[in-house]
Amino acid sequence: MSENWMRVNGRSVRYLVHGDGKPMVMVHGFSFNANDWINCCGNDFPGFRIYAIDMPYGPKSRSTHFAINDPNDYANHLYSIIKALNIEAPILIGASLGGETVLRYLVLNYPAVAGIVVGPVRVSSINLSRIKVPVMGIWGSKDRVSGRENMEAMRRAGFRVEVIDGAGHPAYLDRPREFVKLVLDFLKSINAI
Repeated sequence: MSENWMRVNGRSVRYLVHGDGKPMVMVHGFSFNANDWINCCGNDFPGFRIYAIDMPYGPKSRSTHFAINDPNDYANHLYSIIKALNIEAPILIGASLGGETVLRYLVLNYPAVAGIVVGPVRVSSINLSRIKVPVMGIWGSKDRVSGRENMEAMRRAGFRVEVIDGAGHPAYLDRPREFVKLVLDFLKSINAI
């Protein structure tokens, strides 16, 4: 794994790179940072080059923070990072606020193969009908942060929804094996691997 820094739109961005293969971009939630993805499951995605991005929010992120003026600001920032890294059509994985960011990125029709979101927040405020790539939502059965309305919004939009029994809001951290299996099964089902 390598820790890297770059400047995007005048802001410092920290990101971690792990593995080789197809690009997979991982976006953390508010109370987490890029390291959480690598520590959780960085070795469990062979054939992928993981880019874990420290996003500009939350107390643990070391990237330059900024307040948003528009709900799509973090998604636009993510696209700027992906573009600066010369990543074409990644698989995107985001948790909580990172999941909302991934969904907004996809609504804006930025390049991606697929999106996987874990306990995304504020889903009902997003026009999911504009997403043109396969998406899977994952929730923990004990998630107390991302309400059932978010899960139901994903179902109504026709996206695959899975629940990991016994996991809380950070389902990927609580049950990493189950999370990885769901992700790999989903990617196989859409011929992404």
